[in-house]
Amino acid sequence: MPFDPSPTDQLLESTEDGLSQVQKYIICAFAGIVWFNAGELVICCLTTFKRYRGLYFWSLFITSVSLIPMCLGYVFLLFYLGITRFFTVTLIIISWIAMVTGHSVVLWSRLHLVVQSTKVLRGTLIMIIVDAILFHTSVAVLMYGSIPEKDSTRANRFARGYNIVERAQLVAFCVQELILSFTYVWETVKLLRLRPGKHQHHILWQLLIINLVIIILDVAVVAVEFTGYYGMQVMVKPVAYSIKLKLEYAILGKLIKLAKGPSSDPEALSSSLETYTGPSGVSASGSNGVDLSTQEIQNPFSSAPMSQSRLHPEPS
Repeated sequence: MPFDPSPTDQLLESTEDGLSQVQKYIICAFAGIVWFNAGELVICCLTTFKRYRGLYFWSLFITSVSLIPMCLGYVFLLFYLGITRFFTVTLIIISWIAMVTGHSVVLWSRLHLVVQSTKVLRGTLIMIIVDAILFHTSVAVLMYGSIPEKDSTRANRFARGYNIVERAQLVAFCVQELILSFTYVWETVKLLRLRPGKHQHHILWQLLIINLVIIILDVAVVAVEFTGYYGMQVMVKPVAYSIKLKLEYAILGKLIKLAKGPSSDPEALSSSLETYTGPSGVSASGSNGVDLSTQEIQNPFSSAPMSQSRLHPEPS
């Protein structure tokens, strides 16, 4: 019997019998990919940043760690291993919140480097907070309500509601990340017009391409959601997020190269980036870390105004 792609009833009942052998192999492969990527991301985060502070560092670290319990929770759900459903649901909900909203905070954090408008920064932050409260709360209530008990009719009603809201929240979070990514791309394009140097121009183009890849991944996740195969799409999401987080390190390296351009006196992406170590472990200065400036750098995520961002050319 083929696996029910979008179950409307008995959402949290054991589904292992409804999975084909091929689907089981694919789900296990996805889980292995996510756990490998998550381990690599956590190690990169702890070794790349020399100072463990700043919104960018913590959002990147928490999002990377959340991939592990996220996948584990869905393995418990799809392959019933005798784990209590309440524990499984709690694991999924907490890790989902950390992964999705955490990644949005990562995207929002680096907007400070290219966006000078405090209205844009404040507006996008409010959007992230409102979406998190609205969708995470409703999905959590519906998912807990779907836990099978003596009253299966009530659980089935919650399950039907969950299937609707779950798709709605995925679309909403996709739109949210698209807004953040498009804002970043738009501001990057504006910088391309202002930066005459070939080196900076090349780096900005690379940043633009990487962000476009992230946008494509967001759209792909939504497309997979509406194909219907529940067991597949819940595992595709953490795979996509692990890839997006890997791309974040590519963006991080490009931003530092851009900030260290000959015509720039940069502010750091985060206070912890003052001593960044590249992937090879050797910095441009020949040491294990890179000083992004010769003077103390102001943390761009503090309450201080952002009007002095050095990624924007100084007016002549």
